[in-house]
Amino acid sequence: PLLAQMVNDEDRHTIEPSWGADDSNGHGTELAGLALFGDLTPALSEDGVLSVPHRLESVKILQGPGDNDGQSYGAITAEAVARVEISTQDRRRVFAMAVSSTDGRDRGRPSSWSAEVDRLACDYVGQGEMPRLFVLCAGNSQDPNAWSDYPASLSTNLVHDPGQAWNALTVGAYFALTTISEDFGNEYTPIAAAGGLSPYTTTSSTWHPGWPFKPDVVMEGGNVAIDGTGFTSQMDSLSLLTTNHKHHQRLFTLSWATSASTALAAGMAARIQAAYPSFWPETIRALMVHSARWTQPMLDAFLDRM
Repeated sequence: PLLAQMVNDEDRHTIEPSWGADDSNGHGTELAGLALFGDLTPALSEDGVLSVPHRLESVKILQGPGDNDGQSYGAITAEAVARVEISTQDRRRVFAMAVSSTDGRDRGRPSSWSAEVDRLACDYVGQGEMPRLFVLCAGNSQDPNAWSDYPASLSTNLVHDPGQAWNALTVGAYFALTTISEDFGNEYTPIAAAGGLSPYTTTSSTWHPGWPFKPDVVMEGGNVAIDGTGFTSQMDSLSLLTTNHKHHQRLFTLSWATSASTALAAGMAARIQAAYPSFWPETIRALMVHSARWTQPMLDAFLDRM
């Protein structure tokens, strides 16, 4: 219901008609809510009007595990872009994609997927006439064993394909959420202080110096908790509240990691674009990157290594 006024049926697309345009997984609906409203916890706790100056479009490029096996995700991404642009040509858009490979084996080198994102972003075919802003997730570290090794794990969990794309805004995760409210929360503590890089995020710290530094920016992506034995766990209270795809069962659900932070960054980019409609996509990207600042915990963690 919260999304219904923000997306029309004709603006929901899929690359495979047999899949249908509905969200059967929940990931897309979670990110749609974050891109529009941000974390709903503070929004629901206030009485003021929540202004949302942009709308949504969606293209389903993945239905479930095993889909698209053997196919080029570069070609799939290009088809997804074409579907919305052909449908409505005169809209200003931010393309957000919180889908990535499951590893960082490319280590910053271009892949067919990242190269296609770069081509689309600079409008190589149209010789730069219609550049596009792509907001990509850096990819997640989902290994609990790696979380317990935080912050050293940040140097070994590498940004996933296509996050190495030069012309895209690649988004990692940091966290400000440190209050554990679960009944058993006294047995756990947040892994690091507020303002640090999230245990979920990936970096490019071991890439060759000739490849880009990624992620470009970080947004809230939630935190992980650890107990006295070193056991790590996700916590509801350390995650972001957003919209649920099975709204007849419950209206809200939780989201975290670089998918959540990517949705927040896409929402920020869309708000900038709505406020300054004449700005080029490159300008919006540059405003976000160059206005970002390292937090003090980030500086404390990494300055002594430089």
